[in-house]
Amino acid sequence: MKPLKGFDWRLLAIFILLAGIVHLVATFLAVNDTRRSAYSRLTQEYPANTMTIADAVAPQHQPLPFMAPDARYAFCPFETKNGTMRVRALLPDLGWTVGVYSPDGTNLYFAAASADRETTIDLSIVPSDDRFMGLPATSAGVDPQQTIAAAKGLIVVRAPDKGEPYRSDELVALSKASCRRDGA
Repeated sequence: MKPLKGFDWRLLAIFILLAGIVHLVATFLAVNDTRRSAYSRLTQEYPANTMTIADAVAPQHQPLPFMAPDARYAFCPFETKNGTMRVRALLPDLGWTVGVYSPDGTNLYFAAASADRETTIDLSIVPSDDRFMGLPATSAGVDPQQTIAAAKGLIVVRAPDKGEPYRSDELVALSKASCRRDGA
């Protein structure tokens, strides 16, 4: 017991306190580090304002970690600083989804296919600042509630991969998804 008698317990307490502070600071810095975020990785790989069908997910090719290998994806990084974006997609069957995400990963819009019928998505993404861009043009059959505001972000269309016999039909339906400037 003699060695513990000369031990300075205050130094141990200071060491534990400093280790806790370093741990907290490192955790908060890691959360705010967006240099290699999903958004930045995909905007470097895919062209802006264009829907691009990604290659099939495989161990050697994963645009993002933990992507399902039983699905096909189409990505469209977008920016609305020069005008409204128009997103159109056909969701023919269960498992098909379309989502719009902000650069920090916040979900801005999400839709899933219906079991009973094809679901058609016709969405306008308007600039999120206070500029007046004119009244939006509406066409017959378009729900005026399908408008969201975002400065930039990512559109993801997900199609379930049912296997080789269905693959060509799935790719045709996935290729119908589009994102482009309104009027382009």
